[in-house]
Amino acid sequence: MRIGQEGQSGLDEAWIERWRADVRTGIGELLSIFEPRFGFPPGEHEVSGPATAAELAGLADLHGGDLPADLLLFHQVVAEVRLPDINNGYWIHRPPLPGEDPDHPRRLSDGRTVIVFGSGGGGALFAMSAGKDAPVLRLSGGALTGETYDADGATAVAANLQDFLAFLRREVTEFVGSAKCSR
Repeated sequence: MRIGQEGQSGLDEAWIERWRADVRTGIGELLSIFEPRFGFPPGEHEVSGPATAAELAGLADLHGGDLPADLLLFHQVVAEVRLPDINNGYWIHRPPLPGEDPDHPRRLSDGRTVIVFGSGGGGALFAMSAGKDAPVLRLSGGALTGETYDADGATAVAANLQDFLAFLRREVTEFVGSAKCSR
């Protein structure tokens, strides 16, 4: 799974707010057609508002200088994303409170530092490497030893967080479109 590029990183608060509005609109459309189309109620979908000051502090405490600026900016606008019925499901996790540790991998076996921020319904984790314009990695099928994840199980799926978010928006739009067409 390699996600197409949106272009140069132009991630800012206004872009994230537009993204949030677009995905919320898609979720609203999905919820209105889901049960009649699929025969069972939808899961709990949400694109929340901003993380609390305590959650942002917990995120910074946990990752220190390795925390990508784009991920911090995202959580200043959106704390959490839950899309359980979009394909296998996608989640962007709420930042931890100070002193909490979600027990995710912190580094890859090749030495790269990673910051896990989300997951997929098939068990994969989504992470960013430390640094500016960090790619989004999908961690799946590798071994976890302590805080270290097997680098052979890490695949770059987006050039940066903006491209990953654009992918999620397309996933919502395409899923809603296909659900409407097959009613």
